[in-house]
Amino acid sequence: MADNTVIQNLKEKVGVIIADNQRLRNEISKLKSEKERLSLKNNQAEAKISELEKRINTLETAGSFLGTKADNRAARLRINRLLREIDSCIAMLNR
Repeated sequence: MADNTVIQNLKEKVGVIIADNQRLRNEISKLKSEKERLSLKNNQAEAKISELEKRINTLETAGSFLGTKADNRAARLRINRLLREIDSCIAMLNR
């Protein structure tokens, strides 16, 4: 009689464990799909940020050509920086 009770308790515990296991597997599956969705959204946001940074850079360069002496100085500094970057790229290509 006591053996049946022990067996019944074990069956119930195994049933609970199996149910928990299935629930956790479902949760893992949902979390994986959420992770993929967020990763895609993150990649899209990073691409948008990169695009906007390029636009800002272009607009700053264009804006520096317009205006006062201070703006002309900023333009010269910007052009010098761009030339240094180009020289750096050329040096890397020559290696």
